[in-house]
Amino acid sequence: MKYLLTFATVSLLLAAQSAAMAQVPPPIPLLPGPPGPPPVIMPPPPDAPAPSEEYSDDYDGRHYAWCARRYRSYSAYDNSFQPSRGPRRQCYSPYD
Repeated sequence: MKYLLTFATVSLLLAAQSAAMAQVPPPIPLLPGPPGPPPVIMPPPPDAPAPSEEYSDDYDGRHYAWCARRYRSYSAYDNSFQPSRGPRRQCYSPYD
């Protein structure tokens, strides 16, 4: 009997809640506001200049390859390498 009373009470509460939910009207759709400023469209960046030659024409390609194999820190940009001590040095190859 106790369970029947609990079941009836819960059923009535749920029925009353669903009836109350059915009486609530749907929300009013939001109206669009005034139009904002137009979107800012940036122009494309100017064309980049063509890349300059990385290697000078003073040396043969074999010179750069020889120096790169011999010195791990070799830079073909300025034809130098970093020794273990001291400032950077020029690379002199048999193909100079």
